[in-house]
Amino acid sequence: MITMFTAFTEDIDDVENAVAEILEQVDSARPPAGSVGIMFCNPEFVECGAVGQICARLPFEVIGLTTMAAATGAGYGELTLSLAVLSSDDVIFRTAVSEPLTAANSGEAVAAAYNAARADLPGDPAFIISFFPFLTDISSAEVLKHLDAACGGIPVWGSVASGMDMAYAGAGVISNGRFHEKSVVMLLLRGQVRPEFIVASIPDKNIGDRRACITESDGCLLKTVNDMPIMDYFKDIGMVMRIGQDNTTLPLMVDYGDGAKPVALAIYALTPENWAVCGGEVPEGAFFFCGEIDKDGILESAGDALAQIQSREGKNCLLMLPCVTRYIMMTPEQDEEMRLVCGRFSGKRPFAFGLSGGEICPMKDRGGIPRNRHHNFSFSACLF
Repeated sequence: MITMFTAFTEDIDDVENAVAEILEQVDSARPPAGSVGIMFCNPEFVECGAVGQICARLPFEVIGLTTMAAATGAGYGELTLSLAVLSSDDVIFRTAVSEPLTAANSGEAVAAAYNAARADLPGDPAFIISFFPFLTDISSAEVLKHLDAACGGIPVWGSVASGMDMAYAGAGVISNGRFHEKSVVMLLLRGQVRPEFIVASIPDKNIGDRRACITESDGCLLKTVNDMPIMDYFKDIGMVMRIGQDNTTLPLMVDYGDGAKPVALAIYALTPENWAVCGGEVPEGAFFFCGEIDKDGILESAGDALAQIQSREGKNCLLMLPCVTRYIMMTPEQDEEMRLVCGRFSGKRPFAFGLSGGEICPMKDRGGIPRNRHHNFSFSACLF
């Protein structure tokens, strides 16, 4: 069994006080030896040195990521830092950080980090929590594919780091107080732990009924649909897509054909060839439906996720990483989803909430086997 408590501060203007607040909350909880920390924080806490000072004085290892906003039962907001501390008598925790990733070394670097942590365990982990950097030359879906191959399909839950804005300024991951712009961090959990994964994205009412078959693709590159160039297909259905404009608010609900629920993916960019760069893999033979994301749909899917969480019994730990796009699109009431979470769980169960630059959450196929998937637009949660 794993237990969890959280520490929280929003004192960005006084580094010494912010550090003292977190350490005081940790000291009062007296976590046992062998605990581990998971940190969500605004990038300013890295820049001012608070993250490094906190981690240097903690008696356990910490992984984390930067996020535009975070929450625990103690509060929520943009200029915040939260620390979830996991402890157990029968679960072993091991952390790892990869070398900086490049297009040439990403597979080897991810595998080396996983193998180093795995070598220090008596057997395979039950699951992995991993945080990815925001990279422009390597897709997060490709990084996840490397980790999936390295661990042999063990469930992976986590997120891509987010920053101060949609340009991902200041985004990165954290390993024991050190900030990494291009590395992957991971936490392996070995023992009697049964994680449950919840993901909710676009309500059915916001998904169109026109099914498209992917007829030519390459990884995350979507080239032709129904044997038509992708731009011609979008034009045919009345969608205007242009190189250089923000096309990230059009969800594609991709059905991989393995019995798992469709995955929401964004279009990150258009190439000079007018191909669509998607947030996850778009294999040939898969189908997709176009969706729509709006405030009502965001709150409906959040409510669906929270209802699923509440229905799970016997879980002591709750981590949530909804997509940062949901937060942006709720403006000017962008805190509404966090308020909904806090209203539901504050004082009832420990939780840590951050905003994701790309959600990593397994989906069960028709045989009940979890398949590691990269998502966009989604409310993602992990319970254990």
